[in-house]
Amino acid sequence: MNQDALDKQQRKLGTFRRLRHLELLLALVGIILGQAILNDNSNVNRTIFNLLFFTVVISAMRSLSQSRGVQIFALATGVFALSASMLAEFQPSRGLLVGVYVCYLAIFLSLLNALSRSVFQSGRIDTNRILGAVCIYFLLGLIWALVYSIIEVCSPNSFNIPDYVALGVRQQMVCDMIYFSNVTLTTLGYGDILPLSNLTRTLANLEAMAGQLYVAIVIARMVGVQVTQGPANPPLTNTPNQEHSS
Repeated sequence: MNQDALDKQQRKLGTFRRLRHLELLLALVGIILGQAILNDNSNVNRTIFNLLFFTVVISAMRSLSQSRGVQIFALATGVFALSASMLAEFQPSRGLLVGVYVCYLAIFLSLLNALSRSVFQSGRIDTNRILGAVCIYFLLGLIWALVYSIIEVCSPNSFNIPDYVALGVRQQMVCDMIYFSNVTLTTLGYGDILPLSNLTRTLANLEAMAGQLYVAIVIARMVGVQVTQGPANPPLTNTPNQEHSS
């Protein structure tokens, strides 16, 4: 009876973990969709977009952080970034913008580290770990987007962003960088936004190579292993001795 209760508890925990990875994936997808839907000059929409970034922080704390210190760091940094982004709506400043981007970059890098340890640990490949691998792919795009944003704020005209007003609509630039990063990561290369400096060109090249190698090697390998490996709990079969005794 106790063993049955333990098995039932483990099954519930596995389902919860899958849902937590799915929650994180939905939060990451929400940012990408938000950059298209909320890409305008409305203060309300920019506030919603800021909150979308903060949902990733909350999802990361709920799904991956095993250390209390990491949870406190993510929450404190996320609250600071959210507050600074709100303040930047009223008092635009390059320092505030860089501070916001650096805070979110630190959170996403910490999340990437925790997620990598969860996904690439030894053991069976299950749906939960594949969802985590997909989350890493989306995180790579967002991390590069934040790096591009920091570069553009510190060194304007590193990209030829159409209709971009420096220190004006902050989210407009972030949305453009998320779009450019995802286009580069998937090697679509539409050419509407181009890197102009040597640094941004090099980073774009590295992102394109990383995106292709990650999908071709990591995700394809994990899916292949999951297909070929046996069931997690193979059904018990009666041995000849058991059949004889019965």
